[in-house]
Amino acid sequence: MLGSRSHRPGYPGSHVARLLAAAAGMMITVAITGAAMAGSAAGQVRTASASSFPAALSGVACQTLTNCVAVGANSPQMATGLVAERWNGTRWSRSALPKPAGATTVTSGEVACPAARECVTVGGAYPLHGSGYAIAGYWNGSRWSVGRAATPGVFSTLVAISCPAPGNCYAAGEYTPKGSVNEYPLIEHWNGSSWRQDAVPVPGGGSTFDVLSDISCRTAGFCVAAGSNGVVAFVERWNGLRWTETTPPSAAGAMLSGVSCPAVTSCFAVGFGGAGTKSLVERWNGTSWSSSATPGPAPSNSVGLQSVSCVSPVSCLAVGDQLGNGVYAVSWNGHGWHLVAVAPTGGKLGYFAQVRCLSATSCVALGATTATAATQRYESVFWNGRAWKIVPTA
Repeated sequence: MLGSRSHRPGYPGSHVARLLAAAAGMMITVAITGAAMAGSAAGQVRTASASSFPAALSGVACQTLTNCVAVGANSPQMATGLVAERWNGTRWSRSALPKPAGATTVTSGEVACPAARECVTVGGAYPLHGSGYAIAGYWNGSRWSVGRAATPGVFSTLVAISCPAPGNCYAAGEYTPKGSVNEYPLIEHWNGSSWRQDAVPVPGGGSTFDVLSDISCRTAGFCVAAGSNGVVAFVERWNGLRWTETTPPSAAGAMLSGVSCPAVTSCFAVGFGGAGTKSLVERWNGTSWSSSATPGPAPSNSVGLQSVSCVSPVSCLAVGDQLGNGVYAVSWNGHGWHLVAVAPTGGKLGYFAQVRCLSATSCVALGATTATAATQRYESVFWNGRAWKIVPTA
């Protein structure tokens, strides 16, 4: 269950892969990345009971292991509202984000918090009549507000965001220009008061579906966004002045779902290796990209990676699954990738969506109880360097 996020209503949450569904003939549910958020969400915060309808969470981030935030939507399919959840070290509590004006359904993307009292999240809104448009939510330390981001073309949506500094964020997704049916990579910049669309090169190869799935900004002058188009995987790199596109040396049909840049000379983009049904890691060394695969649980297993988080060039944790046959995780120590056992306590885990690490022994992931979108419940999963523990979300 791997691939880029879904951006249209009717797919679970905002992490279902239409791209891989077309390529592999199956629907895939995925989720999203982000950074930490401090403070409680707007309105009256309530702690949801275990019997309440679970949110389809799309992004999680932590400033500390007692201060985490997750964002998502109120349903895994055809969501009608956005939600935020806060972890205080003991339990998760939930509050609603304002619904975008005129929206009938919504999708949720990542969240990033460049300051203790500044958080930004992105997604998509879909009116009853008309095309969808990109949205952004803002946390000022006391309440959430939601409005339009830049909305180019006849359709646009944002799925990923990274903020290298307060009032300086980059978000990634896709859009359809007026008069076209093709979808193109979309990157937008937030300067603290408004959004603008950046000029982004379009990959070659004749694809009509070029989308970005994740973005990581190490500094204001260095960002990498990862995407796929069903023909090749590609990356867009920001040098502070312009975006340039590169096709890494991966196999035809490869797809990238996550990216993490612990340094300007070190990035790891992860995904699915294409026809070989292997995991894919594209590694940036400051000059060029190189491709490799991670070890599988068994020689015959097909595996893929959904998300990666690197706290340094020699310490990463990546999560994914065995293409519907169980969850999967690997760690990087600077010399190679190694299998990480996944036998969590506290519940059942059928799917990994995202991981974010504070250190090599402090990581928080989003996971789902099943690999099937209609029946899965998203939970938080904590990693202490030795074992996983599932903690129910609100």
